[in-house]
Amino acid sequence: MKKIAYLECPTGIAGDMCLGALVHAGVPLEYLIEKLNLLGISQEYQLSTEKVHRNGLLATKFHVNLTSANPENGEPLTFDHHHHSHHSENDQSTEKHNHSHNRHLPEIEALIKKAGLPRRAEAWSLAVFHKLAEAEGAVHGIAPEKVHFHEVGATDAIVDIVGTCLGLDWLNIDQLYCSPLPTGGGTVR
Repeated sequence: MKKIAYLECPTGIAGDMCLGALVHAGVPLEYLIEKLNLLGISQEYQLSTEKVHRNGLLATKFHVNLTSANPENGEPLTFDHHHHSHHSENDQSTEKHNHSHNRHLPEIEALIKKAGLPRRAEAWSLAVFHKLAEAEGAVHGIAPEKVHFHEVGATDAIVDIVGTCLGLDWLNIDQLYCSPLPTGGGTVR
């Protein structure tokens, strides 16, 4: 029998929201930290969670705080990639490190392949990044492997995507569905 997950997303869903839902559903934060550390970029971020109330419901807020070294004194700086910061007893400490926020597909693939992640989580993570590279390449008229990821090549996006795949695998989810996602519109100059 297949195990199915359904996400109700009337206003969309961000990576940290998906990770929060997975932790709330039972995926241990410690498991995600352990497995994400295998990517070799743990010095670039800190992970934490906190319980919050949203519209009268208890939820888990997942934080991916980016770290960098202060050029003046070498002390670590943290930046919450969702522009609001909270502290939790579940904070994960990291080392000082300056990091690049942008990576190409081959770099991301190498991080994932050498990490030794669970088989399904690795395959799903690679598939997500391939789809993103195909879409970006089509928009910009370049081959997927030449795509220079800005947002999705950033550390926080790698953590969001790979972490979500790890969480779905940990919960033994076979199929994932979601409600229709809202789409935007507009023009590009």
